Amino acid sequence: MNRRDFLQAATASGLSFASAVGVTEIRADAKKDAPTGPPVGCAVIGLGKQGQDILASLAKLGGSRAPIYGICDTYQTPVFVKRSTEIAPSATFANDYRRTLDDKKVQAVFVATPSHLHKQIVIDALQAGKHVYCEAPLATDLNEAKAIAQAAMAAKTFFMPGLQVRSNAQAAHVGHFVKAGDIGRVVQGRGQWHKRSTWRLAHPDAAREKELNWRLAKETSTGLIGEIGIHQIDSATRYLNALPTAVSGYSALVEYKDGRTVPDMAQCIVEYPKGVSFLYDASLISTFEGAYEVFYATSSTILLRDQRAWMFKEADSNTLGWEGYARRDVLRVGEPANGTGEALGTGIALVADASKQLALGKKPSEIGTDVSKTSLYQAVDAFTGAISMNKKPAVGPLEGYQATVVAHKCNDAVTNKTRIELTPEMFAL
Repeated sequence: MNRRDFLQAATASGLSFASAVGVTEIRADAKKDAPTGPPVGCAVIGLGKQGQDILASLAKLGGSRAPIYGICDTYQTPVFVKRSTEIAPSATFANDYRRTLDDKKVQAVFVATPSHLHKQIVIDALQAGKHVYCEAPLATDLNEAKAIAQAAMAAKTFFMPGLQVRSNAQAAHVGHFVKAGDIGRVVQGRGQWHKRSTWRLAHPDAAREKELNWRLAKETSTGLIGEIGIHQIDSATRYLNALPTAVSGYSALVEYKDGRTVPDMAQCIVEYPKGVSFLYDASLISTFEGAYEVFYATSSTILLRDQRAWMFKEADSNTLGWEGYARRDVLRVGEPANGTGEALGTGIALVADASKQLALGKKPSEIGTDVSKTSLYQAVDAFTGAISMNKKPAVGPLEGYQATVVAHKCNDAVTNKTRIELTPEMFAL
């Protein structure tokens, strides 16, 4: 299972949205035109589920934009190699990442290995003069995460952490409303990731099975909070424009008694300045309500679910002007096919590329976010685009390290069922 597949978990949700006909709001597009610079030669190191998804995203960008010259993994059975080479038929397969780094055609490297294996690969790639995209968290060990970030800060090439929400057009669009004060002052946030899954991968070879299940051992994994929750918690850090001041939590291993040493359910409270908190809940036991983030403010509440977002206004909030023309969706608990279930509220659809779609001649009632462009695709697009245009990525090593620190401390808090105060020194490089 993909450690970041919370971005696709909305399909398992018990909440549904029944759309009403209307006109979507029109604001400045969050997504800019695609870069027009030279192609960027790419390689992917680590060909598990995440690596395969990165390959697929690169393939969508096309060979004229991001040709794939190298793919690398220590596992090399014929079936495994075939699966990767089918996505990237022109790429050279290597079982040693150093061979991939020696390829002069490779300009950018995507590191998608398990978190505890990131450090040496990333540092070697930077020293080899490659641009590096490293999946989040940066490392399972905070000292290693700091070493990665410091090496990236000193490098002449670009480094981008896999904080996919930071590259997501829909998430950026929501940020416009938060920063402009359109929803008032944010006072609380809440997020969750629920998926019924053992999180265990089976394999006939015991050694390979152990490698595949690195997320289940506390020595190699930061658990549900660190491997998945890092992205949703980073959303709160981004929207609140502040680092947390304390974290507390609880966790338990209640369902899967199979030798794993990481909990299968966890809850944490992330405290921010001015009394604002973000409550986060992750579970491998239940799929109910799927994955989402909610931010409660004095005038409105915003709900984000994968590539969609809605604003729910308070009755006494000020009129913004455009909402009278916006498409409105009814939030229900029930089956979306027949629209049954209790109506929980009516949300104003926040669509990232509304004005561009109108300019292309689409009818207002048909406008909606292009959900085919996943957060991962947008992150891969942003990274290769930055290299092509020789422009520093919007998110870099500092943000990657700080998000990793928060994830680690949250994991420590839920594992030890305690509260941990966070100081500015913890986030410094």
